[in-house]
Amino acid sequence: MLQLTNVRKFYNKHLVLEIPSLQLGSGFFWVKGANGSGKTTLLKMIAGLIPFEGDIVYRDISLRRNPLAYRQNISWADAEPLFPAYMTGMDLIFLYCSIRKVPSGEAETLLRLFNMHGYVNNTIGTYSAGMTKKLSLVLAFLGDPPLVVLDEPLITLDPDTLTVVCTYLLEKHANSETTFLMSSHQEPDPRLLLSGKALIVNNRNVIN
Repeated sequence: MLQLTNVRKFYNKHLVLEIPSLQLGSGFFWVKGANGSGKTTLLKMIAGLIPFEGDIVYRDISLRRNPLAYRQNISWADAEPLFPAYMTGMDLIFLYCSIRKVPSGEAETLLRLFNMHGYVNNTIGTYSAGMTKKLSLVLAFLGDPPLVVLDEPLITLDPDTLTVVCTYLLEKHANSETTFLMSSHQEPDPRLLLSGKALIVNNRNVIN
């Protein structure tokens, strides 16, 4: 269970989000709203990336009181990921595997799934936007995190990879009950739409 209580976020003293109470169980949640409505801000707060007033609790762990334990349950992929240009994709994958204690073979399975072997050992500065996006998704999926937060995960991906991502999300949720919070301006696989529930960000609030 994910719970937001008395959450408020200001930018330059301007209130952009105010969520008195919100509770989410497991499943797919599509975060929808107009440009500038606060979708990315909401996702970054849940991921524990930006400060805010109030508290967010996941699996009975408070982000306010125990931020490290909270973040260990959550994975994040940015809409426009930025990684050190001098590192290789495999460097980052090894780092994530070490931190998350990922079982042997899990990274290899994801690399095959996303067809990344042809460039994963190259420096990230040589990657296209689509290649960087695939790396960010692989990193987000490593280690079986129970809650995965994805900001615009489908942009810059080719049609074949879009199908791979949508199928992976469906199978992952079915097999492990992983919860996904996602925003997307692109139309995903209809199966994901049918499986998901909408969260509408509107008028500084979130409607479940």
